[in-house]
Amino acid sequence: MVSVDDMREELYLLLARGEEWLRSLAVLSAELGVRPGEFDRDVKDLDGKRNRALSTLLNVGLLGRQSSGKSFLISGLQKGLTYLRLEQADGDFTEKYIGILPSSPLPTTACPSTVTPVAAVSPGSIAPHRLLRVKFVEDPGADWTEIGDDLSPDVVAAYGAADGDLANRREEHRGLTVLETELLIGDAALPVKFYDLPGSESPNPASESIMRNAWGEADCFLYVSQGTATLTAHELGLITDLYNHHLQTGKPVLWVLTGIDRANQLGNDDRPAWWSALETNNTYLREQFHSTGPLFVGEGFFPVSPAWEAQAFLDEAEENHRAAHRNRVNSRMDALRERLLQMVEKGAGHRHLEHIAGETRRLIRRRHSLVTDTLTTHQMSVEQLTGRRDGLRQRLKDTERSAERIQRELQEDLDRHVRSTERLFEGLAEVFHRELDAVIDSGDLGLEHTATIRLRQTHVFTEWMNTAEGAATVWQEHLVELDSRARALVRQELRTEGVAGHLITPEPLDPGDLLTPLDDRRPLGFYGMVQAAAAAVSVAGSMAGGATWLMSSLSLASIAFPVGAVVALGLTASLGAKALRERRSVLEQAREQRKQQLDQQAQDARDDFTRVVGEQGRLLSDAVGTHLAEHRARLRSLLQQTEDRIGAPDMVSSRETVARLEPVDRAGRDLLHALTAFTHYTPAAVNTSEAP
Repeated sequence: MVSVDDMREELYLLLARGEEWLRSLAVLSAELGVRPGEFDRDVKDLDGKRNRALSTLLNVGLLGRQSSGKSFLISGLQKGLTYLRLEQADGDFTEKYIGILPSSPLPTTACPSTVTPVAAVSPGSIAPHRLLRVKFVEDPGADWTEIGDDLSPDVVAAYGAADGDLANRREEHRGLTVLETELLIGDAALPVKFYDLPGSESPNPASESIMRNAWGEADCFLYVSQGTATLTAHELGLITDLYNHHLQTGKPVLWVLTGIDRANQLGNDDRPAWWSALETNNTYLREQFHSTGPLFVGEGFFPVSPAWEAQAFLDEAEENHRAAHRNRVNSRMDALRERLLQMVEKGAGHRHLEHIAGETRRLIRRRHSLVTDTLTTHQMSVEQLTGRRDGLRQRLKDTERSAERIQRELQEDLDRHVRSTERLFEGLAEVFHRELDAVIDSGDLGLEHTATIRLRQTHVFTEWMNTAEGAATVWQEHLVELDSRARALVRQELRTEGVAGHLITPEPLDPGDLLTPLDDRRPLGFYGMVQAAAAAVSVAGSMAGGATWLMSSLSLASIAFPVGAVVALGLTASLGAKALRERRSVLEQAREQRKQQLDQQAQDARDDFTRVVGEQGRLLSDAVGTHLAEHRARLRSLLQQTEDRIGAPDMVSSRETVARLEPVDRAGRDLLHALTAFTHYTPAAVNTSEAP
């Protein structure tokens, strides 16, 4: 496999070629029939793609309970953590840490936050050092609001921390609620985009969709726990959700035990206290998820201390090299960074660069079609164009009429496949009861027992969905059929027979390509179930993403029925001689309620399935509609150029236009060939000496 650095270097050159090629079109705006400046947006788009290629190769989601140290860890991983020794009036010293994100021993993160590396968008320009921008709950659809660059920690905390002082915000923002924040950093130590998500005990309905999208966009996860404490039953729900996501997507999880500097006192066994937390956590994970194999738990928790590394930086500045070496080694931060970089090299970085190349190819191909159509028009004589004009007009009318018919036929096919697959869910409740009733009756429905039920339910549901006759397997087959059907309908509609075929060659339908937006990843819910940004060659590959069926009824989107609370309340109220009988009655009642919930969850899973596949059908319909709309736009443009040529024939001018467009056309073809080769892990030679 080609190294990520080699791929990134080549993509950078390809993007530079793309920008130069688009700029060459700008001087031909009149010949191409477009407004001056129309290509500026495309050039800006490629600027953004260059930044993504240079700065971000891995998306990492950080999960954990409140105050587990996620924000502190992100600051440390990007080497943005500063350690200060502050002398007090009595001559003593106190310590303070300043990070790129606000952090505190108390619950800190008030909303989802993202730390995104950025690079200079053009040679000679300077990337922002640390630019904070935010979105507000009051206007979630608005664009980012830039707060400022290199702000003080107090200002950053005022927007992103639960205990931030609102007085440090801009006056017009003090009455607003922050929905999410993003910090763009130009001095990142890692080419990694970090999603800092609120702790497991603080679900916020306003930010739930943002958190879902973060789960979907993440390539891997860091689950963060403090070295001063062990995993709690409150965290089991979140870990079970994470396991569910891992089971369906295969995304790796790194378990991080941070803050070991705060639990470094030796115990009776002459080992630091954090060792006990490490062993307890690892044992707990392996006991709870023993049936998952080694992939989910892996080696277990990895101990680190961002604080010790920050101290090492200060030690070096004070030329205390021995202490600096000790603190850096003990911090283990370099080892954690290396693990993340290994994920980049193992494929995440390659996929990221391939996605960017695919988006670029889509943009260039669209603009190259304009060049090709114009060139073809000017290469024909007026007599030839006159004979083909009526056929071109008819094709345009036919295409405009048929778009609605094609999408209607696809919707009918989709509805039929949904109904046939949906019927499979009629037996799910029975499966749940057969596999889970005994599990429900075996415990007290406390937090740990409830988590055990959910974990077992995840196993049962996944196995049921993915058997040979399971809904996920059957739906995968239907997606392939829908993909083939869409391609066949479009091929039939955009046939090249007849007079119009000599003027324009239709592009083949590639739903996976069309579902990839030109600017950024498409935000989708259901934990990224619909992987529309996969840039795959089929609907099945780009939408289904394997067998990703994270139904909200079995995941973070739904709060489990609080039977544990019912039991606890009932036991507390049990007094006197009837205590034992009342306890048993409350527990039995709670168990029955939990069993009844299985029926509702089976129905919820069915409803979720219908909602998800409906979204998939909409995406396919949108892809087909977009493809036909672009083809109609090409036909209209070509018809206009044909009319202009016939109305004002000027063969000398046409020959000059052909002479100018032919080298641009060849350069565009060469660039498309190179981008296609790049997206298949076979980078073509990049000739930087030949300008397009």
